[in-house]
Amino acid sequence: MTLETWREGLFQLCWHQHGGSGLSLSLSDALELSTSDRDWLLERIGQQRSREAKELEKAAKGR
Repeated sequence: MTLETWREGLFQLCWHQHGGSGLSLSLSDALELSTSDRDWLLERIGQQRSREAKELEKAAKGR
């Protein structure tokens, strides 16, 4: 894993859009995660974002 990949993973775990969905771990909480838990959360975040994007596309087509 590169430093950039590690940093991007931390960012994804901690970022929370205003009014949006997503995780909002503190940086200290994210740093305390085991590697396997961190990787699972990052994979799950990607899955959830894909699902939400599909739902937004579906809703836009229904208008």
